[in-house]
Amino acid sequence: MTKDSLLQNINPRDTIDLIAKHFPSILDEEIQESCLEEVYDVIAINTPQPENFALLTNDQKAQHEIDVDMLLITIDCKDIGKYVFKEEIDKVYFWTKVPKSEKSEAIFQKIF
Repeated sequence: MTKDSLLQNINPRDTIDLIAKHFPSILDEEIQESCLEEVYDVIAINTPQPENFALLTNDQKAQHEIDVDMLLITIDCKDIGKYVFKEEIDKVYFWTKVPKSEKSEAIFQKIF
């Protein structure tokens, strides 16, 4: 399992909706952290379990969850942007959720 494999499970539209909700204040460190935590939760929920997960011991299951959590905290906004905004249609969708201006475009470029 890698950071990239976790990010491949991102649903761009759902993630964009989360980001758009926080976007007006996303330069604020606390708001950005809150947004990241929500995205982490979505990624964790959508992370596939190992094929033999049901056969693992409780300790092994806990270790899998710890491994996922440890990878999640290495993911930053640039990483998320690389997967969420890789398709032009997703960028267009984002700008339907957030009023486009020079300032918002500059913030977008800085964060993602």
